[in-house]
Amino acid sequence: MGITASDVVSDDDVRAIVEEIRNQYYQARRPFREHDATDINSNSFDFPVSNSDIDGEAVEIPEGADYPRAEKDYSEVSAAYTKYGVEVTISDEAVDDGYIDVEMDAEEDMVRAEEKRMDTVAFGVLSGNTNSAGPIDANSNSNNTIEYADIVQARQQAFTDELSLSDTVLVAAGQNMADFLNMDEFTQASELGDQVITQGVLPGGNLVGTEALLGVVGDVPVYLSNSGSFSQGQAFMVDTSNFGWESVRWDTEIDQYREDSNDQDVWKIRGRWDWVATQPSANIEINT
Repeated sequence: MGITASDVVSDDDVRAIVEEIRNQYYQARRPFREHDATDINSNSFDFPVSNSDIDGEAVEIPEGADYPRAEKDYSEVSAAYTKYGVEVTISDEAVDDGYIDVEMDAEEDMVRAEEKRMDTVAFGVLSGNTNSAGPIDANSNSNNTIEYADIVQARQQAFTDELSLSDTVLVAAGQNMADFLNMDEFTQASELGDQVITQGVLPGGNLVGTEALLGVVGDVPVYLSNSGSFSQGQAFMVDTSNFGWESVRWDTEIDQYREDSNDQDVWKIRGRWDWVATQPSANIEINT
């Protein structure tokens, strides 16, 4: 047998394509914290959800008196795992004829379609679980343009609701890129300095994911999605430390096997995930 695709393409090459597409283009999954469910031996996992604030308050305690007991009510939201996957194939002819790069481009399109599908599922959870104060349109202009006033109002709501401002990100539609780039209060990632690009540390000290970071408006990191799920003028200001979870039953797995009958190598990409929101108030929608 001559040289086959597995001789020139590794599992790491395929994994790199998946990670690049996931981090660069599709952002609805970014607001979710990762939950490791790989060892639970079940098709579901229950997350506690607070139904109310603590019923009680700190008071003066007379000598010898009992302390009042605070109560808190919880319910549950369940992650029910779905398998997502795709197979990519590279033929012996592609290798032998020297057009493996063209073939890899085609396989990248297949991976992109699968990642887009998963991001769409996450977007359904993101857009369906929002703070009751939204959607925000500060100037009531309804022109699909995101303005600094919208972000300020959402930021104020986050402060009022005691969200973690240091963990807040803004995820918006790719169609609104020009709104941010033309905004006086916006600073592009390339202008933030090497510490941001290499270490993910903003000037104020907040940590941030650098993949696909467009920049910051004020001190809020901005990420844009071109998945098609976001509407123009739509954005979400999310406290990522409180909003919800991406529960991982199977982490991304990449297996390679040979199909001699078809003279090709196959890479199978699969995983099992679900996305749940445990604190919708930590997600403030902007929709202009």
